[in-house]
Amino acid sequence: MNLQVEKSDIKNIGHTVFEEDGNTVIICDIRTVNIEEILLRNILKCFGDEYEITSADDYWYETEDGDEDVDIIFTTNLPYEKYKALYEKKEED
Repeated sequence: MNLQVEKSDIKNIGHTVFEEDGNTVIICDIRTVNIEEILLRNILKCFGDEYEITSADDYWYETEDGDEDVDIIFTTNLPYEKYKALYEKKEED
């Protein structure tokens, strides 16, 4: 079975995306992180073989009810401008 991914699929990964040192950083929920990591790794290849996840770090935080929870922060070497261009292209169409 082959799963086809496209560049624009990266917009469906994680719940928060931001720029750090010019690169794209994506925060994923711990409950979906395993599948999102696999998808992200493959989606990045759509931009070029040089793009990859460069680190995965835990992000601990306190929930509204006082419990602790964790998300995973994926740092990539994909330039944030390439990520942002996906949204700009859609608006131009």
